[in-house]
Amino acid sequence: NVTIDLSASDNYGVSAYYLSETNTKPSNNFSGWTSVTSSTSYSDTINFSISNASSAGYHGRTVYAWFKDETGNVSSTTSDNITLFIPDNTAPSNTSVIINNNDSTTSSTIVNLGLYATDDVGVVAYYASNNDTSPSNDANGWEIFDSTKTYSYTDNFTITGESSAGNFNRTVYVWFKDSSGNLSSVVSDSITLSIGDTTDPASPS
Repeated sequence: NVTIDLSASDNYGVSAYYLSETNTKPSNNFSGWTSVTSSTSYSDTINFSISNASSAGYHGRTVYAWFKDETGNVSSTTSDNITLFIPDNTAPSNTSVIINNNDSTTSSTIVNLGLYATDDVGVVAYYASNNDTSPSNDANGWEIFDSTKTYSYTDNFTITGESSAGNFNRTVYVWFKDSSGNLSSVVSDSITLSIGDTTDPASPS
């Protein structure tokens, strides 16, 4: 909803105005004219609803105005512009992480993460962790990249090691954020870290 200041003059009297977001001159009997008390010098401030937008961001809007007098003469068009800003309150979606292309085990603590996320405005960073504690928006550890509506990338990550031989479950947790700072819900994937036994048998006593 915006306010519009209107003004026009006519020797016989301005009798109506017509507002539109389309630059098509209306005929003098077209529906949509708003009648006003006839005045040789008309001015008023009125409310007008510009068209909305389905996505976040900046959207240009132009309102066109025409006036007509008591004998039906229609003026030339006049217009003004405004930018409609729709805030981005939607976090990245379609998020996923896949460790080592879905391998079930690894012998290395350095693994490969397959990352994916989408956002109507733009994904700008991801955060990977060995624990499920959600990071703050400005926490250290965010991996930042150029904004993109569809983010698909592979990157290395170091999982927690182990000092003894055996098989150990490891889970990697990932969050994504967009250019407005909205954080996605967490996604995760797990892999088994397999540490071989490299210890020589103890010498008999």
